[in-house]
Amino acid sequence: MKYPEARFTVEVTADDEIVCRAPKQAEQRIKMADLAAVYIETNDSGPWGADVWWLLADSAGQTQVAFPQLATGEDAALERLQRLPGFEVRGMNSCEDARFMCWPSPSP
Repeated sequence: MKYPEARFTVEVTADDEIVCRAPKQAEQRIKMADLAAVYIETNDSGPWGADVWWLLADSAGQTQVAFPQLATGEDAALERLQRLPGFEVRGMNSCEDARFMCWPSPSP
């Protein structure tokens, strides 16, 4: 396995949920109907650590699903997220500890 991030498995289910299974962690899931915000969180651990994370939050602001860039199945999850109106990938080039809102679109 080339990247340790690939040990995280993400899938979009037939019930329109995004599910993440991570090593030695409880399964995480969120129904798209319950999704209220999508963030990218970056940190300064790269290139040796997982420095880009997807965070999927509910209406209470709680992160229900978190997975790193290069997780197995990331492409399918991103394809589903890109169908959200106004979704925009932000912050992928950051090498600092930061959080970027991808959806809903932040106010100008």
